[in-house]
Amino acid sequence: MKGIYQHFRPEEREMLTLLNSKFEQASNNYYAVLTDFLNPREQKMIESLSGGYPDITVAYYGGGNNSERERLRALLLPEYFEHTADDFEITVFEVSYPDKFVTLSHRNLLGAIMSIGVDRGIIGDIVNGDTIQFAVASPFKELFQTELVKIKNAPLKLTEIPHGEFIDAAVNMKPVAILSSSYRLDSIVSLVLKEGRAKSKERVEKEKVKVNHSIVDEPSFIIETGDIISVRGFGRFVVTEQIAETKKGKYRLEVMIVTDK
Repeated sequence: MKGIYQHFRPEEREMLTLLNSKFEQASNNYYAVLTDFLNPREQKMIESLSGGYPDITVAYYGGGNNSERERLRALLLPEYFEHTADDFEITVFEVSYPDKFVTLSHRNLLGAIMSIGVDRGIIGDIVNGDTIQFAVASPFKELFQTELVKIKNAPLKLTEIPHGEFIDAAVNMKPVAILSSSYRLDSIVSLVLKEGRAKSKERVEKEKVKVNHSIVDEPSFIIETGDIISVRGFGRFVVTEQIAETKKGKYRLEVMIVTDK
């Protein structure tokens, strides 16, 4: 376990320890263990931990077409255990609302869901396409049906739908190259948003920036390749690779910015 820690940041150790305990339960007690919905960074933790448990197989599912899902539940399976989609305990809802009078975004729905007082881990993908759909952990479906009845003063109706009707979460991304003097969070955000370093520093300090789905309030936080950065009011982007280091010691990086089109 100590060897795994060195590949992740100190602030991620709590989640690593929690996920490792799930593996221990599955291995020691010989039964299948289901996790909450995991973001891509947490899925990477699962993959790193799985090497220490050769007797455990990891299966993922997020509802519908798995290849298009970002948030997935993991099922840790001892040897010879089989599974079906039902074992992941996922319910998919479709949202009906008066769309002629109000427009709802992904951010609107996520905010309304979180206002119920639930943990982010029980919510899967939220897809805003021709219709709005989202996945939740099944034990909480009655709570959503009871509490999620209005947003932006518009009435909502949740209808449970088959997993096969869960539409794909298509994500459009645009590559952008930036030239940075460091891997500091405020520096990267400043260049991507094309704003002054001081303003980006203030964004971070006011807890408006997340790295790998967790709030980071330290401007000097060092970004690594593969990090997902979300900025409130802007959107998100991924630092995909370091293209080159210039003779003046700057770093030419490629980032992928999530776009609406």
